[in-house]
Amino acid sequence: MIHTLRGKGYDVIGLFAGECRDPQYMEKIQKTIRQYGLEQSVAFLGRRNDIPDLLKLIDVLIIPSSFEGFPLAGLEAAAAGVPVATCNVAGAKEFIEVSGDGMCFPEGDIPEAVKAIERINTGKKEFATCGMNFVAGMSNADYMLKIRELFNKI
Repeated sequence: MIHTLRGKGYDVIGLFAGECRDPQYMEKIQKTIRQYGLEQSVAFLGRRNDIPDLLKLIDVLIIPSSFEGFPLAGLEAAAAGVPVATCNVAGAKEFIEVSGDGMCFPEGDIPEAVKAIERINTGKKEFATCGMNFVAGMSNADYMLKIRELFNKI
């Protein structure tokens, strides 16, 4: 994805926060980075405790994972006003549909992922506003009021 976006003229840097616990998978990723000459365009940050600060640095959060049901990272990004491009799997897809904070793409489909990121880039402010509004309505107090309203209807 990074290679394709850079080829289209975008000044893209991939920041990867978290740990990869599978050395073989990490070697595969490193090999791909070398293959495409992206050594200067990718940074592996490891385990972090400053995710809110990192979110201030990025334009789009990309969640390509096809096995996470509901990635908390998407909700954190929405709260920070960062749109999300995510694989259209259960949980992540529903989050995008409900929050309006980004776009989905089919699993493993790089051209569609790039299109999603480009769409987000052209409407970044609107996506960010939708995400922040969604999160603003998710406070414990709001949730309690919704539960109380449902209880009173019964």
